[in-house]
Amino acid sequence: MDSGALIQERLAEYRALLTPLTRAEDDIAYAQRMLHARFEDEICNLAPALGALAEMLRVSALDMLLAEDRVAFVETALSRSGLTADEIRLRLVEASSTAREDLKLLGFGERL
Repeated sequence: MDSGALIQERLAEYRALLTPLTRAEDDIAYAQRMLHARFEDEICNLAPALGALAEMLRVSALDMLLAEDRVAFVETALSRSGLTADEIRLRLVEASSTAREDLKLLGFGERL
């Protein structure tokens, strides 16, 4: 066999061995998305104000809770949303009379 044929053989073997690993990575990524979605739903049901805030800011409530700096995460999302803090406050109060207090308890600061 010449070196070109040997290289092609090794590449074919590599691809054959890589296929199940790629499939496993895809399965793990799918499982992670499903787990994220499940906990997202559960958390939003437990804390409707958090769910409302996440929806307004178009971010994940779970990602907000897992953020190293929750306040900075929300401030960044707020600036991207095009909404003002006053608009968010008004919508939160409409969603729940205790929304602001609930969010403070979850570590989202005084700004909301």
